[in-house]
Amino acid sequence: MEGGGGGAPRLARSPALPSPAPSMAAAARDHLPAAGLDEADEAVRGTCEDASVCKRFAVSVGYWKDPYIQYFVRQAKERKAPEINRGYYARVHGVSYLLKAFLKKTECNCQIVNLGAGMDTLFWRLKDENLLPRKYFEVDFPMIVARKIHNIKSKPPLSKPIMESHSGESLLIDSHSLDSSRYSIIGGDLRFSSDLEEKLKKHNLDIQLPTLLITECVLVYMTPQQSANLLKWAASTFPVAMFINYEQVNMTDRFGQIMIENLQRRQCNLAGVEVCKSLDSQRERLLLNGWETAHAIDMMKVYSFLPQADVKRIEGLEFLDEKELFEQLMQHYCICWASKDSSNLGLASITF
Repeated sequence: MEGGGGGAPRLARSPALPSPAPSMAAAARDHLPAAGLDEADEAVRGTCEDASVCKRFAVSVGYWKDPYIQYFVRQAKERKAPEINRGYYARVHGVSYLLKAFLKKTECNCQIVNLGAGMDTLFWRLKDENLLPRKYFEVDFPMIVARKIHNIKSKPPLSKPIMESHSGESLLIDSHSLDSSRYSIIGGDLRFSSDLEEKLKKHNLDIQLPTLLITECVLVYMTPQQSANLLKWAASTFPVAMFINYEQVNMTDRFGQIMIENLQRRQCNLAGVEVCKSLDSQRERLLLNGWETAHAIDMMKVYSFLPQADVKRIEGLEFLDEKELFEQLMQHYCICWASKDSSNLGLASITF
């Protein structure tokens, strides 16, 4: 969950609103005059940084454990509001819950493709839990990928787990891609799925393997047509697959409008915001683009489904005096998931 806010003055207090996390800066291009391209790219890349800083802050307060985030991003200069920390907690745990259900159904005999992964640390955390899929792929804007690879190369706590899980020939690494037998990171543009498929296949993507694709605040930066093409590509490429998408919802009300205005002030254009109208429009997009089953629930509901003993623990970490603001914020983000399952692994039954 990126950012926090209620009425306009309250919303302005959080610079990260709603800073969609992992980025694909290029997705903003189609809607901007040429002169504004660099500025727009920079603004969207900045959302990756905002999200990572917010995650690192929440980890430092004790919301969840992530020993790896510190190697990718600086500590926040100022405290993040409790509603933002709780929002990130729900996001990280919500996505993780569905992902682990997929790993269980496939017994880890699968691959994960994290699209617009930013500084995400999921590969390392799954390795620690002995839950690595056969291969884990990340794709993002080349500039983000270059930075991530630099961090991995220069920090042994990041490079060592990759080396430990690697087998076979020498590990391939250059400034815009890294390829080991279990982890691969690729610079690419999600708007061009044919290029994307070609790059993934070069890094040994196996389309016959059950595949989980993840996007977190990524599709909203693409036009509805571009995100439809990406979803269609995924549904038509993998016979057995699940797609998890985390992003904004209910964006046509006043609160949603303030979120949009806040981002526009930072030159961030939500090119795909019309699909974020409602939970129905989110579900519909998945079903119209080749997925057999689709669900969408807002983050308030996700929060109520998470293990309540741990929720009670995190609620004791900081006092939340803005309960209404928190609820509003959570009602403007959602998790959607879809599946297609020609092998009858039971993917359609995955739910909270």
